[in-house]
Amino acid sequence: MENYNFKTESNIINQKIRENNNNKAESKNLISAESLDCEFISQFELFLGVEPELIRLLLSKCQLRNLTVGEILMSPGEENQYLYLLLSGHLRVYLTDSGDAKFNREMGFKIIPGEYIGEMSIIENKPVSAYVVAAEDCQLLAIHEQVFWGELFCLPGVLKNLLQGLSNRMRKRDEITLKNLQKHLEYEHLQKELAAASKIQTNILPHDMLLFPNHTQADVAAAITPAKEVGGDFFDAFALDEKHICIAVGDVSGKGIPAALFMIRVITLLRISVSRINPLGTIIESINRHLCESNDDCMFVTMFVGIFDVSSGKLTYVNGGHNKPFFARKGNDFELLNVPNGMLLGIYEDAEYKAAELNLEMGDTLVLYTDGVTEAEDQERCFFSTEKTGEILNTLKQEITAQEVVNSLQKAVFDFSHSVPQSDDITILVLRYLGKNT
Repeated sequence: MENYNFKTESNIINQKIRENNNNKAESKNLISAESLDCEFISQFELFLGVEPELIRLLLSKCQLRNLTVGEILMSPGEENQYLYLLLSGHLRVYLTDSGDAKFNREMGFKIIPGEYIGEMSIIENKPVSAYVVAAEDCQLLAIHEQVFWGELFCLPGVLKNLLQGLSNRMRKRDEITLKNLQKHLEYEHLQKELAAASKIQTNILPHDMLLFPNHTQADVAAAITPAKEVGGDFFDAFALDEKHICIAVGDVSGKGIPAALFMIRVITLLRISVSRINPLGTIIESINRHLCESNDDCMFVTMFVGIFDVSSGKLTYVNGGHNKPFFARKGNDFELLNVPNGMLLGIYEDAEYKAAELNLEMGDTLVLYTDGVTEAEDQERCFFSTEKTGEILNTLKQEITAQEVVNSLQKAVFDFSHSVPQSDDITILVLRYLGKNT
């Protein structure tokens, strides 16, 4: 319906808005979605790679909604409890604060079949911030927020698809943003999407204060401070069994949504691949090969990965182009750990990675970090440096906790920078061994 007179479309839309404002009890006309073709739904971006049977179970908990041309799906200030997946027709989104505004194509952007709308208000738990209008007769799949959080996010691959959708939508919106830079609300909406992507990214990373409550021999703490809304730094910490835990710190090239998506890919491969059955070096080589596949943008990641046996104190680790960690025996100073050389991951698929071992005794401490720590800048653009990092660590008391080590180093970096905005994420992970019989 792109070829009909847009002035007529605008008049219809404005009339519908007035009718919508005068009839707040308007029925949403929702019907069951069980009759939808699962194979058809699986072709949409949000469900790529999801088994049709899993989609069928989801659809049994969703509903369909039909809109006529000009009908208002959402208005600013309204509460919204649904993510809407457009099945047919097309919608237009208008970032405006006036219900009587004269809509035009330069102010709005298009939602086509397979795309979705409404996820922002669900993620942020805030009212709608834009008008969403049917530019044609439309049919939508309505996914209630309870199903969104409880069922949709549990489907394998959906979280990655959602982040990719947010990234693609922002790219499509670049031209509109440039043309209408003066439109404050449009810029604000873009910021909300970045904030939502940041929230999703944060939720992927471990965020409990006590990372290994069932492995009391290991005191592990970590923190990350993104330089932007979304970044490429990450840490991970997860248990393999009752005796073994895995820790990792990494730094993806670049910033923003592309780095965040690559980061999610790295973490997913790491969690799927790491085990005690296969040698750690072989595992990292396999992860590297997967990251090299379909990597047309030549993105890469530096990463330190370790498997720690809490019963014996043995740490097996691989370093893929990452900063050398600091290590201190109980009662001694921190020094850089002499790690085997390993190539960063994602560039050369035949790269080899050698694992090394380190035996920890009670009170020994390992400090992992990204170059956002050592390359933090002050007002004179001087770096915090590796040397200063070691100096700060060596001023700390021997008996402080891993969390206190993280907090102290983090504070030293912030005090050094004097609130100067940083260009890189700052990530720190600390492992203290509390002994075999703790």
